[in-house]
Amino acid sequence: MKKLLLRLSIFLVVLLALSPSGWAAKKLLTPELVTSQGQIVPGTVSRVRWRPGSEQISYLRNGNEGEELCVYDVATHRQRRLKISSDAGVNLDTYRWSPKGDQILFEGGGDLWLYNLASGKTRQLTNDPQGDEEPTFSPTGGRVAFVKQNNLYALNIATGQITQLTSDGTPLILNGKLDWVYKEELADRSTGRAYEWSPDGKEIAYLRLDDSPVPAYPLIHFLSTHVEFSLQRFPQAGDPNPKASFHVVSVDSGKRYDWTPPGDSLPIEYFGPSFSWAPDSKGVSFVTLNRNQTEMAVHLWNADSGTNRTLLVEKDRYWINSLRPPGFLGGGRFLWLSERDGWLHLYLYSPQGDLIKKLTSGNWMLDHPLFSDLPMFQYGGDSGWVYFLSTKADPRERQIYRVRLDGSHLERLSKEPGTHTLLLSPDGRFYVETFSDYKTPPVTRLFKSDGTFLATLDAPKNHLNDYALGKTEFVTVTAPDGIKLYARLLKPPDFDPRKKYPVIVGVYGGPEVQIVRNEWGVTSLQDQLFAEHGFLVWSLDNRGSWGRGHAWETTIFKHLGRQELRDQLAGVNYLKSLPYVDSHRMGIWGWSYGGFMTLYTLTHAPDVFKCGAAGGPVTDWKFYDSIYTERYMRTPEENPEGYEESSPLDAAGNLQAKLLLMHGVDDDNVHLQNTINFIEALIRDGKSYQLYLQPGEKHGFTAYSARLYLTKRLLSFFENNLEPEGK
Repeated sequence: MKKLLLRLSIFLVVLLALSPSGWAAKKLLTPELVTSQGQIVPGTVSRVRWRPGSEQISYLRNGNEGEELCVYDVATHRQRRLKISSDAGVNLDTYRWSPKGDQILFEGGGDLWLYNLASGKTRQLTNDPQGDEEPTFSPTGGRVAFVKQNNLYALNIATGQITQLTSDGTPLILNGKLDWVYKEELADRSTGRAYEWSPDGKEIAYLRLDDSPVPAYPLIHFLSTHVEFSLQRFPQAGDPNPKASFHVVSVDSGKRYDWTPPGDSLPIEYFGPSFSWAPDSKGVSFVTLNRNQTEMAVHLWNADSGTNRTLLVEKDRYWINSLRPPGFLGGGRFLWLSERDGWLHLYLYSPQGDLIKKLTSGNWMLDHPLFSDLPMFQYGGDSGWVYFLSTKADPRERQIYRVRLDGSHLERLSKEPGTHTLLLSPDGRFYVETFSDYKTPPVTRLFKSDGTFLATLDAPKNHLNDYALGKTEFVTVTAPDGIKLYARLLKPPDFDPRKKYPVIVGVYGGPEVQIVRNEWGVTSLQDQLFAEHGFLVWSLDNRGSWGRGHAWETTIFKHLGRQELRDQLAGVNYLKSLPYVDSHRMGIWGWSYGGFMTLYTLTHAPDVFKCGAAGGPVTDWKFYDSIYTERYMRTPEENPEGYEESSPLDAAGNLQAKLLLMHGVDDDNVHLQNTINFIEALIRDGKSYQLYLQPGEKHGFTAYSARLYLTKRLLSFFENNLEPEGK
C-alpha cells in the first residue's frame, strides 16, 4: 500500500512537471507584492550620465546602504561607489556633473551642495530659507545658475559670491522657471527649467512667464486640523494663458535684453520651453507658436547686436508636436525635427535656414521615452553620425539607429526585438542602452558606437519564475475600414480554452501615449494579479495614440472619444469572436485619459460592458487645461458641437453598467471638479455609482497604502461584478 501511494505521488509530481501550465507549483501574487513589486523585479540603475572629460559612466543604484552614486570605467570595466556623506543632506537623484567632470552639484534641503571628487568632500554652496531650484553649471564650470523665489541668480564657485540677475520675480512672475501648464503640456514634465547658458558662460537666455492673467483654481487639502487652501494658476480651455516673453541677461553686468517680435512675425501665444545657443555664443534660437498650435516660427536672435532672423516656419492644419529648438553643428548648420511629411524625421539645414538634406524618411518616426530628458537625436564628437531611436522595425518597438550627416548609411545598431534607449558618449565612441521586452525586465548595457557589445552594467536578478504568471500575446485586429490595430491579450496562468472567461479591458486611448509596446511593463504585475484571479486582460491602441505617425493621431481632431471608441469596439468584437471569451462578463477601466475613455464608452456604448472603473477622469473637456485641450479640440467657443459630443458628463443618463469612480482629492492635474460634476449628473438622472476618494493624493497615487488599497478595490470591484450569471 505504501509503495502504491509512493508511486502515485511520484506520478502526480511528474504529471505536474510535464503539464503545460505547471503553475500550481508556483507562488501566487498578492496585492501587497504587486504594490511593492521591487521584491519581485528590482529596478535597474537610473540617472545614467557620462562623466565629462573621461570615458566613465555614472548612475544611481540600490546598494546595501540604500541608494548609491557609482562611477563605471569603460577601460577597466570597474565600478566604484562615491562616498558622499549622508550628513550633508544631499539628494543623490539631483546630481549634475561639472563641465570638467571634477565636481558634482546636488540639491538638498532647499540648498545647493558641491562634491569634490579629488578630496571626497562635500560643501554647502547656499544656505537660504527660501529654497534654490533648477541649478546648472556654467559651460566654463566657474559658476552655478539657479532660481530662487522665481528670480535668476548666479553663484561664483571660487568666491561664493551670489549675483541676482532678475528682480521682478513674484509668485506670479516666473523667471527661468516653467509654470504648471508649460511644464505639463509643452515640456512634457521633462524639466521645470526655462533658462540656458551661452557656450562662453557670459550670458543666460531665459523665459519669463507672467501668470497673472491666468484664472486661479482653488485646491483644498483636508488632512490637517485646520483645512488648508491654496490657489493654482490653471488655464482651462478658452481661458487666458500665461503671458510669455524671452530675454537674455549678462552674468557680469546684469544688463537685460528683451526680444521683440519682428513686424512680420506669426501670431505668438506660446514659446517653446527649451532653446539652443549657436556654438559661437552669437545667437540663441527658440520657437514661438500660435494659440491653435498650427504655426511655429524658429528664431535666431543676437541680443548684443539686436539681429533677429526667422530661420524657418512650420505649419500644420491640425497641430504641431515637436517644439524642440535646432540642434546646432559646427559652422552654423543645424539639425531639425519635423512632421511635415506625416512622420517625425530629421532634416539638415544651412546657417541661413536653407534645407540641405532630409536625413531620414519613410513611414516611421523618431522617438524618445515619454517624460524623459533624453534628446530626440544625439551627435557626438566629429564622427559624422547622428544617433536616434525609431519605430522603423516595428511601431511597437524602439530600436537604435544612426545615419550619416549626408543622409547615407542608415544603420540599425540594436539587435533584439523590444525597446531600447540611447545615451551617446560626448566623443561619440560609445553609448549606454537600457533594454527590455515584454518578458524581460530592464537591463543596462554598454556598446561601442557601431553597436559592438562591451559590457552589462546592470542586470538585476528577478524572481518572476517563482510565480504563476499568465501568458502575454500580441494581437493585430482589423477595424471595419481595414486599418490594423495593435492589441495585447493576457491569459490566466491556468488558461483552459474550453472554459469561458470574463475580460477586463484596460484603456488609455489618448494622444502622446502608446500602451501596446514590446517592453517591460506592457503587462503589469497588477494585470498578472487580475489574470491569476481568472480574468483575461486586454488592451488596444486606437487611432489617436502615439507611435504610428501624425495622420494616425489626427483622426481624433475636434472630436475626442469618437474615433477612439470605434477602434476600441473593434477590439471588443474581436474578443467576442474568441470561443473562450464570455461576452456577457466584460469590464473596462482606465486612468486619466483612460478614465475619460471609460466613461465615454459606458455612456456612448452603454450595452457593451457590464461594469467600469474610471480613475482621475476628464468628464468634460471644458474643465481641462488650455494647451492640451485646445491642441486637439480648439476652444469651446470654436467647437461647441465637438465639446458636447465628447462629454461623458452630458451623456451620463445613458449609463447602464455598474460604475466605480476613483479620484485623488488633491489632484492638481485632472481636478476633482470632474468627478464631482459627473456625480451630480448621475444623481440628476437617477443612476447608481460607487465612489472611492483618496485623500492626500494627486493625479497619480504615490503612498504605498493608497496604491495597495486601489489595487484591492479594483480587484474586488471586478470580482463582484463579473461573476457568472446567476451565481
